[in-house]
Amino acid sequence: MSEKLFFFSEATSFPCKCGKIHHIPTKKTILGKEVLPRIPQTLSELNLGKKLLLVFDSNTYEAAGRETERILKKASFEVIPILLEKPPELKYLEPDEKARERIGSFLFHEPDFILAVGSGVINDLAKFVAHRVQIPYAVVATAPSMDGYSSSGASMLVGGYKTTYDAAPPCAIFMDLEVLSQAPLSLIQSGFSDLVGKIIANADWAMRNTLQGEYFCEYTWELVKGTLEILKEKAEEIGERKEEAIYALAVALLNSGFTIVMVGDSRPASGAEHLVAHYLEMMALHRKTDPSLHGLRVGGATVIIKKMYDRFSQELEEIDWKKSKNCSSKNQEEELKLHFGPLFPFLEKDVQEKLKWDREEIKIVDPSFLSQQLQDKLSVIPDPASLLRRAQAHQTLKELGFSEKTIREALLFSRFVRKRVTILDLLGKAGLLEEYIDYALS
Repeated sequence: MSEKLFFFSEATSFPCKCGKIHHIPTKKTILGKEVLPRIPQTLSELNLGKKLLLVFDSNTYEAAGRETERILKKASFEVIPILLEKPPELKYLEPDEKARERIGSFLFHEPDFILAVGSGVINDLAKFVAHRVQIPYAVVATAPSMDGYSSSGASMLVGGYKTTYDAAPPCAIFMDLEVLSQAPLSLIQSGFSDLVGKIIANADWAMRNTLQGEYFCEYTWELVKGTLEILKEKAEEIGERKEEAIYALAVALLNSGFTIVMVGDSRPASGAEHLVAHYLEMMALHRKTDPSLHGLRVGGATVIIKKMYDRFSQELEEIDWKKSKNCSSKNQEEELKLHFGPLFPFLEKDVQEKLKWDREEIKIVDPSFLSQQLQDKLSVIPDPASLLRRAQAHQTLKELGFSEKTIREALLFSRFVRKRVTILDLLGKAGLLEEYIDYALS
């Protein structure tokens, strides 16, 4: 088990068969028991300095922030605490302008580095601000809820639009198993559900590799695939918070984030399933409804898109690529402007890229080879809904509170949220997207 559960515990560089030299910049990743007491010595070994901004919210302060602060002060670190509070009108803390300004208002202290105590939003905020002011950051994980701890991206809300910015990964990651195991079960399930979506992300990537010649790395896929195989065995134990299962989940999330760093963008970790999840979040925030947790949305979207992919693989050789609708890009753009409303200016560039791609002719030279490449990725988790059920996680987007109308809209329009081509675009080009949506939701 220990050999299979490999992750990069130190910074390294190595040549890969894909032709790239992969770099892991995070100098120290510690996952195990009694990790919090090791924080001061590790930070000192990394020569980060003695003055830090400690970023947390009320929940993460209780989970690990209070103890981290005590340990650091005892070790003679100058700790400047920053409590982030969610606005009363929102269900969750969001990485929006107010949260960024809150952290920025403490920069007059001239800290040596930032230490985040939290998971998705808090980690992203610390990463984003630290990158912008060119100081290091480290993170104390409080839940195995997402793969962003080790990644190079930071998801931010700008004017209500969710976008990902490049940002330097943390110089250190601290993951204490006791803390992770005590996280709310919904957050643990969110991390598990997010990982289930990697089969779609990598199928989309393999599809672009075959059709567009886009670079693909088998090593990063094998890294994620290996941990997915282990998680399949431990699905029930995830819902029971078994320590060995939480450890495997944390390793899988770390590896997923590291693949993003190795490749240079989110291709190994984000595909159509993430576009649907991003769309649902943006629209929920725009309409002031509950967006639910990111990973849970990814899991629900994965179940739907896997059904689409399974049918697509079977029908691939019979699809008539000239069947696409005769709808001018001008008309489509007007429809999208109307649908997205005030969010459209943030999407406009990606929309134009997608509409341009829609007009280009496509020819699949070897359908059987493409089908084989897709099944290599999709077969790792043949039944996502069953796997999510075993982990006691939500299997549908309806269970998360989204209406069928909203889910249908997400499947139709989310492809315009990013310029990266996915199965949703391919079905749109073939004039089959609405038919496949009906099938997948039936």
